[in-house]
Amino acid sequence: MSHVRIRCTGLIIENNSILLVEYDDNGIHYNLPGGGLEPGETILEGVAREVLEETTAQVDVGPLAIIYELAPHKQSGDYNVNEKHGLHLIFECTLKNNSVPRLPQHPDLHQSAVKWIPLEELDSVLLIPNIKQQIKNYIKNKKNIELVEDYTLERLR
Repeated sequence: MSHVRIRCTGLIIENNSILLVEYDDNGIHYNLPGGGLEPGETILEGVAREVLEETTAQVDVGPLAIIYELAPHKQSGDYNVNEKHGLHLIFECTLKNNSVPRLPQHPDLHQSAVKWIPLEELDSVLLIPNIKQQIKNYIKNKKNIELVEDYTLERLR
């Protein structure tokens, strides 16, 4: 088992709003929809599954937009020793036709809503991790990161 947890995440922007999952756990905060990669699935499959599980929405997974590393052991001061080293792979996604995000019938613990937050209001919410500026930069510049999947490469002979 790897010591780094891979988290597959969807970045969904429509009508100048971003789709976020709301949690009420000692106060309201938001996350992009996503979660841990399951054994046997590709990263792209993981993104689609996690977005579906957390928002009931089906998506087409697009390019890799942002990579975020959570390295709690590198943070200065006090940190949660139980927090695991994680790598968040954040992919730009688009909703499939007639797919409407909503709170699932059996949401994650403390998940209280699925909301469209206007981009101009993004700074007014608590987003964890706090990658608001990186999201805004991505939207402005659309500088994608290429994902190379081994099974798509020509085999060496």
